[in-house]
Amino acid sequence: MKIDLEPESLTPENTLKFELSSEGFEEESAGPRSKTSLRMHYEAQVAVIKKQLGDLESVRTGFGLSQRKMAQLLMVDPSSWTRWTKQGDETPPHIWRALQWYSVLQEKIPGLTPQYFINQSPQVLHKKALQELDTERLQRQNEIQILTQKINGALGEREHLQLELSKLKKELNFYKKMSIVIVLLSMTLAASLMMRNFR
Repeated sequence: MKIDLEPESLTPENTLKFELSSEGFEEESAGPRSKTSLRMHYEAQVAVIKKQLGDLESVRTGFGLSQRKMAQLLMVDPSSWTRWTKQGDETPPHIWRALQWYSVLQEKIPGLTPQYFINQSPQVLHKKALQELDTERLQRQNEIQILTQKINGALGEREHLQLELSKLKKELNFYKKMSIVIVLLSMTLAASLMMRNFR
């Protein structure tokens, strides 16, 4: 289908046809639009995301949001959410992608609540999220310091035990040598006593 792009020919109907054809959705004159390879690719990606996240309502309840708040999060009219969930209309692929991204964000940054995106003053929530992250970081640093002290204490105790062990080894060697000397002296003394007895 050829569309005239002269300014006077850009009526709302022609504009819609131009947008559809530029996205790869060619409209046939007497039937439903055919699926392009790009659209089929998007549908395949949506199927994968649905397997990961579940249906729209389970995603919403997982986020702990009302239908109205969910619509605010996705920046859509609440009636759109109703159409997608209750009337069975096809949810656009970009909505599924947004839900997937939001799920990943929640996993990576637990302090990032839906209110960060929904409320009118995100700066306050941003500061709060940063404070929570900073508090968590300080707790981790304290835990690392305590573990470091324990490790240093264990290393110091190990060095002390090694010194004690080497000291005991030296004493053992000394006592071995002394016992050998004592045995030799006693043998010499016994030999000299025997010699006296023979005289």
